Amino acid sequence: MSRKRFFVRGLMVLLAAGFVSLVFVRKLVTPPGKGITVEFALQRGWGVRDAAKALEQESIVRSQWVVLLQYKRNFSGASLQAGRYSLSDTMEVDSILARFISGDVIPVPTSWVTLPPGLRMEESLPVISSSLGRPLEELEALSIEMEYLEAMGIPGFEGYLFPETYEFADSMASWDVIDTIVRTGYEVMDREWEDKCEAAGLSPFEAVVLASIVEREAASDAERDMVAGVFINRLRTGMRLESCATVQYALGEVREVLLYRDLEVESPYNTYRNPGLPPGPICSPGIASLEAVASPDTADGYLFFVSRGDGSGEHLFATTAAGHARNIRSVR
Repeated sequence: MSRKRFFVRGLMVLLAAGFVSLVFVRKLVTPPGKGITVEFALQRGWGVRDAAKALEQESIVRSQWVVLLQYKRNFSGASLQAGRYSLSDTMEVDSILARFISGDVIPVPTSWVTLPPGLRMEESLPVISSSLGRPLEELEALSIEMEYLEAMGIPGFEGYLFPETYEFADSMASWDVIDTIVRTGYEVMDREWEDKCEAAGLSPFEAVVLASIVEREAASDAERDMVAGVFINRLRTGMRLESCATVQYALGEVREVLLYRDLEVESPYNTYRNPGLPPGPICSPGIASLEAVASPDTADGYLFFVSRGDGSGEHLFATTAAGHARNIRSVR
C-alpha cells in the first residue's frame, strides 16, 4: 500500500472517529426530552458535583459530566441556591444551572400570624392555631414538653411568645414555628439588654416577669419606663407591687373593675397579698415593655400611679400615699 493511500485511509478513520465522538457528545449534551417534569430538591450545602449526580440519577440530564463541564465553562464559581425547583428533562443544562444560581425555586405556600403584645399563652396559642391551621392540642402539648422547653432555654411559653407579625411556610413543623417566635424575642433580649437589666437589679427572667406586668399596666409607650420605675422603686423599698394586672391573671379573666374581695384571691400571682414579683410572667411583653424594664425611670422616686380615666391610657404618678389619694380623688 502506497504511503499516500495509507495516509488517506488513516485520515478517513480519524474523521470517522471524530464524527462518532461528535455525535456522542451531542447526544450527551442533548436533553433526554421525554417530557418528564419533576420537583427537584437542591439540598442546603450541596455543591455542583452533588447537584450534577442527583440530576443524572433522576434522568433530568444524560450525564453528570456534562453538567460539570457546562458549569466550569459558563458559571464557574457561582453558588447554587438550595430549594425545590420545577425541572423538565427537555431543559438545556445551562438553563438548569441558571435556575439553580438565580434561586428560581417553586413558591412555598405560607401563612401569616400576628401576635399583639400582652397576650397570655392561652390567648396566643389559639391565634397561632387558627392563623396557621395547626391543631391547638399539638401546640398545647409542646407547651408542657420539658425537653423541648429546656432546648429553647425557657421555663414555659408564658411570657416568651414574642409579639410580632410572622410569615411561616405551611410545611414548617409546629415545634419550629414556636422556636422561631421565641428566638425572635431573644434578638431583643440580647446581652446588652441583660446587662441593663442586671444594672436595674433584675435577672433576665425577673425582667421578663416585670415587663409582662408593665405591658398590662401601661397603655402608653411614653409612660412604660415610668411605670417600670414605680415597680422597681417598690421592689427596692420592700413594698408590695399591688398590680391589678397580676390579680386579673390570678382570677383568670380581665375585669374592668376589681372589687376589694378580688384583691384577696389566694394566688402566688396576687401581688396585693404577696411581696416581690409573681412566680412567672402574666403575658408576653412587647419590645417597648422589655426596653422599659431595662431602662426604668426611677429618678423622681414615684411609688404610685393611677389611670387618668379619660381614655388616653395615661396615668397620674405620686411619691407618697397622700399624693396618690389626691390623684385618685381627682380622677373620680
